[in-house]
Parts: sequence; structure tokens; C-alpha cells
Amino acid sequence: MGVCLGAPQVLEEPGFVDPESLDRNCFVDSPDLSDQFLSAPADTLAQTTVHRGERDFSVNLIKALFKKFESKRIEKNIFISPSSIYHTLLLAYFGARGLTQKQLEVGLGLTDLAKPDVLKAYMMDRVYQAVRENTPGLGYDFRQANKLYFDETLDLNKCLKMALNTQIEPTDFSKDPEGSRVAMNSWVEDITKGNIKDLVPEGYVDTSTKAGIVNAAYFKGQWSSQFKPEDTKPGNFYITKDSIRVVEFMNQKGSFNYYTSEELQAHVVELPYIGDHVSMVIILPPWLDDGLQQTVKRLTPDTLHGVMQEINSGFFKMDTLDIKIPKFSVSGDLELVEPLSELGMGSVFGPSSNLTGFLDLDLTPQLEQNQVKLNGAIHKSVIEVNEEGSVAAAATALLGFRSARPLFHTEFKADHPFLYMIYDKQVNTILFFGVYQFPPSP
Repeated sequence: MGVCLGAPQVLEEPGFVDPESLDRNCFVDSPDLSDQFLSAPADTLAQTTVHRGERDFSVNLIKALFKKFESKRIEKNIFISPSSIYHTLLLAYFGARGLTQKQLEVGLGLTDLAKPDVLKAYMMDRVYQAVRENTPGLGYDFRQANKLYFDETLDLNKCLKMALNTQIEPTDFSKDPEGSRVAMNSWVEDITKGNIKDLVPEGYVDTSTKAGIVNAAYFKGQWSSQFKPEDTKPGNFYITKDSIRVVEFMNQKGSFNYYTSEELQAHVVELPYIGDHVSMVIILPPWLDDGLQQTVKRLTPDTLHGVMQEINSGFFKMDTLDIKIPKFSVSGDLELVEPLSELGMGSVFGPSSNLTGFLDLDLTPQLEQNQVKLNGAIHKSVIEVNEEGSVAAAATALLGFRSARPLFHTEFKADHPFLYMIYDKQVNTILFFGVYQFPPSP
């Protein structure tokens, strides 16, 4: 039994690896690694490809989650970390072989890269993330970390063990599964500063568990232009035209990037956090009962990329825009096996799961080589949006048109269901994604 877990992260600094000490058989079916594997300059094309794969995966996952709501209205809010889920699956990819590897290559957008190139790009990103976390004065706190837990009785691939270094954690699943579960949950809780508790539920880990892949992410940012608490007022939020709830709306007038997207048939506004590296982007669909579903149907990796290019150009900056958005918090958990299977990655879980690449096959008896599998994928997330800014965390287990009610270009009023993202402009990826459309009952 195996678990694939992800959570809002706090990143450990990657350990330093001597390139000369890396042996050359990380991946049996890939080219050998050279002595200069780590010391050579980063392949920017490989990094760009991985970042694009992450962005495309995020959009495809969002669309897969919405499939179950095509014929009925969503009666809950959604909040996930596509980035957390992607990085969890990326770690699984390093040890995947056979059909599992092929499905992950396609689903994660890696078909144009050799596995060593993906590993190098991943390691360079870890270094970049460590530098960002340890750079004072950024104005926000973003942490991301990964951990692979393996039963300590396993003989692991020495090259991968050295390359991933402190991200691999031996644990005693076979003799103390409950202690292992508590340790995993404690790590996630620490990284997410207490926002995600008990990621791995009781009974999810037992003596047959051989591996768990955990990703954690944490973000806290203050708005560049904060909302004043005294301007927060109650108002109507229209779940549908016939269903209304009263919520607290935050209000401010200021200069913001505001774009009307013909492709999405939606209004888009950017609310930057201090530092201007990370922003919340709100996508407001037409004021129709199925407006949310219509916008998601139009959403593709290319349309989202185009919208963000327009937003980042600064061409659509409004000198004076009245912003009105709900003050809200959302938390939830999500089983990811079904949506990931929708994306063609079903063999990552269950009997067909093939993660033998994590093992030293020379030291592992043939009858025991098929024991590292993932049986489920859990994701937990939480966000709080208030006048000062946002706190978000997540955990994953291996996730020209007219609106019916025209908006003027001096006003952005999010008083009906909308999509929102916390977007990393440094690498063009979606850290967190949510749907707000079902406020709690008073």
C-alpha cells in the first residue's frame, strides 16, 4: 500500500550534492548522467517546459474537477493547490516506469524532455525556491517543500537518493505505521504553520505501506493596496438570480490591472501582493446561472496564458477602479484519484502503479520489486481572504461580449460566483485556485 500526499509547503533548503559522487544510473531507461550533471548551467528550455507543463496541468485539472458539475449546480466552494499536486506527481514521475511513466509524461507535459533534464530542472527550481524563502524583504511568505517517505527496509536507487537528498525520509511503516502517520502529519502541520492538520487520516497507513509522497505549500501575503476594515459592508451575493445570501464585502478604490477577456467572456482583475511577484487574479463570469460553467468550458491553457500576458503588460491598468469582493475563508479536502484518472493518469494508483525506479533493482529480489505502489491521493487546502491580504495552504496525496448585467470599466463588483487564482508571476504558474459561489448560511 502506498500513499501520495501533498500539502501547503515550507521548503527545506536542498542539501548540496557533489556532482562527482553521483553515480550514473538514476534512470535505467534514460541516458547516463555526466560528471558535470549538477555543475553545468541550468537548461532554461527544460525549466520553461516544466513550468508550462505545470500551468497546463493546472488548467486541465480545474476542467476535470468541473466535469461532475456540468449537469448540476455546484453547492460548495472549491479551493486547491494545483502547484502542490503537480509537484507531488512530479516526484512520483522520477521513480515511475512503464505505463505509469508514460501517463505521467503526458499528463505533466514532459514528453519533449528526457528524465535527467526534468530532474535537473526540478533541482534548479528547488534551489531558486530556497533562495526566495531566505531572501528578506520580499513582502510575502511563500514556502514549498516535498518529502518522499519510504519504508526503511527498502533498498533505494542510490543515485535518486543522493540527488533528492533531504527530501527522502526513511520511516518504519512496517513496524510503526501509526508513528509514521503522525510524523508525516506533524511535518505538514509545521510547514503550513498549523493551517493543515491530520492530512493523513487514521487507517490510511498500515504495515503494508511502503511509500508516501508528500508536498506542502504555504503562502501569506499582504495586499499592495489594502482594504480598510471600516469600508467592509454587508451586501447581497447572488448564488443564482433567485438565490441570494448576505456576505461581508470589502471595498476600495484604486489603480488596478483590469481586463475584459473576449476568449473567456469574463472580466479579470489583478490584486497584487506586496513585492509584486505574486497576485490574486479574479475571473468574474457573466451574471448567468450557468456563467461559471460557461467560463470554465472556455478556459484552456492557451487562453489563460493569453489573459495573464495581457494583465502583465500593464496596458489595461485603470487609474481609478472601484473594487468590491467578498471577505471569505474556504477549507476542504478532495480525493484526487478520479480527476487524475480523467486526465489519463489512472495507472499511478492501484495494482498497475509502477514505481520500481525508486528501488535498487540489483539489491531487491525480483518478487519484491513491485511492492512500491500508490493507492490513493488526498488533498487538503485552506484560504482566508481579508482586508490585509491572504493566507493559503494546501496538502495533496497522490489534483466583445455582453454579460447579463453589464459592468462599467470603473467598477469590479464580485457579487456572483467567480474564479480566483494566486498566481506566481516569477515562473507563470498557478499556486492556488478556487471557486467562490456558495457562501455559508448566516
